[in-house]
Amino acid sequence: MRLKTFTATSMAEAMDMVRSQLGEDAIIVSTTQSRADNRVEITAAVESDSPDDYATAEAQALRDHARYGANTRGFVPSEDFGADVAAAAYADEFAELLHGALSWHGVPARLAERLTQAALRVGLEDMPGSLAEALDEHFRFPGLSMDNRPVLLVGPAGAGKSIAVAKIAARSVLERRNVHVISCDLARAAAGEQLAALCRVMAVPFTEAADPRELTAMMAHTGEAKIVIDTTGLNPFQPKERGPLKELIQASGAEPVLVLPAGGDPGEAAEIAGIFATLGCRRFLPTRLDASRRLGGLLAAADAAGLAFADAGCSPYVGKGFERLDPLQLAHWLLRDPDSGVSANLTSKAAE
Repeated sequence: MRLKTFTATSMAEAMDMVRSQLGEDAIIVSTTQSRADNRVEITAAVESDSPDDYATAEAQALRDHARYGANTRGFVPSEDFGADVAAAAYADEFAELLHGALSWHGVPARLAERLTQAALRVGLEDMPGSLAEALDEHFRFPGLSMDNRPVLLVGPAGAGKSIAVAKIAARSVLERRNVHVISCDLARAAAGEQLAALCRVMAVPFTEAADPRELTAMMAHTGEAKIVIDTTGLNPFQPKERGPLKELIQASGAEPVLVLPAGGDPGEAAEIAGIFATLGCRRFLPTRLDASRRLGGLLAAADAAGLAFADAGCSPYVGKGFERLDPLQLAHWLLRDPDSGVSANLTSKAAE
C-alpha cells in the first residue's frame, strides 16, 4: 500500500495531482482544508510495489531492511505510520461496503464506482453522510414545483400518475391554494372515475379533455388555479404513442414530469427516462418506494437522462402525500438493510 499526501490551492488541482502520480486506482483516504490559506490537502493510497512506494528516504530504508535482511541499513523512523495504515484499511472497507450496497440495488457499475469514489473524497466518518454528499454532487433534488405553472404527469402505464395527481391536488388544498385537475386519460374510464371521486372529496374542480384543443380551452378558464393534468399511460418504445402526448405537452405549455416506479430494471429505466427526456421532461417523480427493495433503476434513470429527483411516492394512499426526497434520505434508503430497515454504517477506527 502506497500512501502519499498532496497539497494544492483547490480540490480539482489536488485530484489532478493524485491521478497524475498515483493513477486512476488511487483511493482517497482523507481530505482537509486549511482555514488560514484555504489550501487543500489530500492523502491518497494505492496498491503498489514500486521503488518509490514511500514518500521519505527513511521509510524506503525501512522497507529495504525488511526485504533484504540485516545487511541493509535499517532505520526506525520517528514518524508513526500506524494512523495512515488504519486510515487506508478503513478506506478499503468503506469502499467495499458502499460499492457492495450500490451493486445490490442494481446501480450500473460505472455509476456505482463514481459514487463510491466521490463518497471517499468527502472524508466523513459516517457512510450515509458521505454517500449523501456524493449523491448531491452527481444529481439534483429540486422537489416538485408548487408554483402556479401547470404540471402534466406522464409515464408508462401503471406508474401511479393518477394517484400522484391527486396527491399534488391534496397538497395544494392543504396550502390553501386554488387547484384544478384535468384528466386527458380517456382511454381508461375507471381511472377518470377514480380521480374524479378523489377530487370531489377534496372539493377540487375536475374536468376531462379529449384532445389538445379541448385542453387548451379548459386551461383558459381556470383562472389563477394551479393546473394538474393527468395523461394516458403509454408504451414509450412505440413512437406512434408518443406523438399524441407530445401534442398535449405543446398545447398545455405545462411542465411534463415523468412518473417512474421504483424496482424496475436499471437498463430499461434508463431507456424510458431518456425517451421522456426528449419529450421535455426535466425532473421525475419516483413512486412505489414502499413496495420496492432495489432502487438502482431510479439512479440509472436520473444519470442516463440527466433528470432531477422530485418528491417520492412512498404510499398508495392520497392522504399520505409525498415524502421529500433529498440526498440524505436517498442515501439512507440505499444503505438500509432490506429486512431490518436499519442503515448500514462504518465507524472509522483510524480516528480513535
